[in-house]
Amino acid sequence: MSLLVGKEVFVKLQDKYMAKLLEAMGAIRCPKCKQVWEHNQGNPNYNVTDEKGQKLSKYRFPCEDDRTAAEHFAKHRARCPGCGANFCSSCNTEPYHVGFTCEEFKNYQAARKCRYCKEKIENEGASNLPVFRDVCKKDECVENMKKACDKILPCGRPCYGFRGERKCLPCLNEDCVKKNPELTLEAKDDDYCPICYTSGLGDAPSIQPECGHICHVDCLLSRLRKRWPGPRITFAFCECPACRKWVAAPQNPEVAVELASISAIFEDIRKKAVDRLKYEGLDKDKRLHDPNDRFYNKFEEYALTRLSYYMCFKCKKPYFGGLKSCENVNEGQREYKESDLVCGACASDNIKGGISNCPQHGKDFIEFKCQFCCSVAQWFCWGTTHFCEPCHAKQCKGEYVNKIPKDKLPKCSGPDKCPLKTSHPPNGNEYSLGCSICRNLKANVKAF
Repeated sequence: MSLLVGKEVFVKLQDKYMAKLLEAMGAIRCPKCKQVWEHNQGNPNYNVTDEKGQKLSKYRFPCEDDRTAAEHFAKHRARCPGCGANFCSSCNTEPYHVGFTCEEFKNYQAARKCRYCKEKIENEGASNLPVFRDVCKKDECVENMKKACDKILPCGRPCYGFRGERKCLPCLNEDCVKKNPELTLEAKDDDYCPICYTSGLGDAPSIQPECGHICHVDCLLSRLRKRWPGPRITFAFCECPACRKWVAAPQNPEVAVELASISAIFEDIRKKAVDRLKYEGLDKDKRLHDPNDRFYNKFEEYALTRLSYYMCFKCKKPYFGGLKSCENVNEGQREYKESDLVCGACASDNIKGGISNCPQHGKDFIEFKCQFCCSVAQWFCWGTTHFCEPCHAKQCKGEYVNKIPKDKLPKCSGPDKCPLKTSHPPNGNEYSLGCSICRNLKANVKAF
């Protein structure tokens, strides 16, 4: 038979006959792995929504009672039990064309569509420029167009980069990516942005940092401007979500400004952390002197791993907030107010008890005791009250230590047994412990 009609025609006839046979048997075949199984049609659910949250019963139809798309979904949407492919059992489109019948999807595919929202452009687009020919007049799409690169690539397709870039983003079209996958690390225009994971790279102006991975420009800027997620300063938000390298994108002025500001904070903490490591006595930790340990001779890295820093709400400078255990830190899930975070220098201007200034080191290393126990404070709340980490955690959980009468608070055992190794007023009162460096030098005769 194949010799008479040709191999191509024979295969089409064979597939058509197989489809008829499967239909008669009530079975379907996966277009991906070719597995055959009995398909049971579902009942239409007229509340099913598409990826944009629109009901299929009303999708692209002007009539409230038109339920064709939802009924087609119930009848023909199938998932292969073998490979998991989600496809249409009628036209074999994979993935299934949610919100369309087969004929509607065919017409939609052939129609002119907005490059951002993927909606059909019925009449004129937002611009007469060839590069923006396929942009609709929706406000969001017009805004994306204003931020987008206005150049046409050598392949004849529009650049999906940002306006004003010195070098265009490599083409994200699937055909061009297949020819040179190394240019985009195989990323295509319909791949999700690795930051927002809600829309494709081609749905908004994108950027390629020096690591090579691509993301939306606005998503990257938003991530950098939001900074760290909890009270403690961390820098994971500066890393590429795909490869964990520190983001570098000098080609975009806005991104470069944000990264420069963040780098300045990092440098400030880095310098302070090394000095604080010595002050806390952690420079003698055996991990730093064990050739088999990952922190061997890496004082700076170890300091950044063990020490917590917070941003002062008043002076906007990072300050030391105590030691941390990387394995047990869970601060990102704890509610807090930025106004609660105040460094010792700023707090000393409001608190009158104890030594609030140091003739040699100023206010930068002024420490306070917790108002409720004999511990060094890490938190300053309401502009008046210092908490150590355990007492602050109790306060946040509803165990209001600030409501405990003073005579019910833990009693200090005296300077010899007190963890602070100093005399201080009874717990329940604010008190400055003075300069932490001078106290440390006096107690341990350490110099750094």
